[in-house]
Amino acid sequence: MNLSNIDVAALIIIIAAVWFVVQSISATKLPNKFLPLVSIVVGIVISVAYSYLSTKNIQLEQDLFFGLFAGFSASGLDDTLTKSVSGLINSFVGILVSKADTSVSPDTTTSTTK
Repeated sequence: MNLSNIDVAALIIIIAAVWFVVQSISATKLPNKFLPLVSIVVGIVISVAYSYLSTKNIQLEQDLFFGLFAGFSASGLDDTLTKSVSGLINSFVGILVSKADTSVSPDTTTSTTK
């Protein structure tokens, strides 16, 4: 396996394609615990297909490696983006809520005597 001539642009395209396919599959009723496995299988399939379509030559060992790498990367990318974006949104909303709570004056009800 010759990794000296890695096409980084192709690998990024494959990772993005795997991520998009897995995102569309995750919209189905497939349990989330199977998505990393689906990501790896889709990565291998897309890597082999890309290799065949671009060079008309399948280098199975290299394509399997790139497919595994793309599958793991897409799975990690999804997990990272989900946690990071939701964490940012939650902290931003938390800041807004806390500022809204402090800007509201406390309820000062005055009791009137008759």
